[in-house]
Amino acid sequence: MLKLIKNKKCKGFSLLEILLVLAIAAALVIGAFIIYPKIQASARVDTEAKNLATITAGIKSLFGSQATYIGLSLDSANNAQIFPDNMVLSSTRARYNAWRGEVSLSAEQDGPSNVMGNSFSITYKGVPAEECSKLVSSVAGYFYIIKVATTVVKPADGTLDIDSLTTQCKTRGNNNTLVFISL
Repeated sequence: MLKLIKNKKCKGFSLLEILLVLAIAAALVIGAFIIYPKIQASARVDTEAKNLATITAGIKSLFGSQATYIGLSLDSANNAQIFPDNMVLSSTRARYNAWRGEVSLSAEQDGPSNVMGNSFSITYKGVPAEECSKLVSSVAGYFYIIKVATTVVKPADGTLDIDSLTTQCKTRGNNNTLVFISL
């Protein structure tokens, strides 16, 4: 009888092995839920930074031979196809950013000569607080003036006020309006 017990091999997993596998799986799932949203947020910021550069280059190319940006509108930009393909076009011909906020364009007079139309603005609505400051920081070098709502966070002197930026983005929550002004 003793011989039979010795020859019998144990099959299956021990309780300790099963608990170890479950602990590793739980750690991976928790890690995915924590890390994935941050990766997605970073990807949205990168995409919109590229979109802003594309829109800016398109507007400058469209108005390259003119002294002002008077006549710049969403319709003229849509007709000239300056928006990247990844920006949603609605049935009303409005454009939307990655956060489903409306994007608008207009001629401005915020440039050094203070003449109407000497600069243009790109307005992004609906930008979440967490991604607001990251987007502004990543594109600050491309724009003359940047505002969060009506607060200037990068004045014409070229210095981005990080404290003001983070405060304004946080204060306004997940529905920030960013205004990027270029010459």
